[in-house]
Amino acid sequence: MNPHQEQQAALLNRIALNVEKLNESLVQLNQKLEQVNNQTQSTMLIAQVWNSYSKSAHINLEGLGGLQPPE
Repeated sequence: MNPHQEQQAALLNRIALNVEKLNESLVQLNQKLEQVNNQTQSTMLIAQVWNSYSKSAHINLEGLGGLQPPE
């Protein structure tokens, strides 16, 4: 091989290694994003339950006459 071909082969090898590292990093990133999404879904569910409870409590307090305006 001539020096130019050796240099190209070395560069291609470096590119291939960097792409492999990038792919590994992207797999890790996707796993972390999946974990965050799962935690976010749990938080959203709790927020929806709390919002429903709050609305229900407000309606019940209004119906019972127990809801007082702030002073």
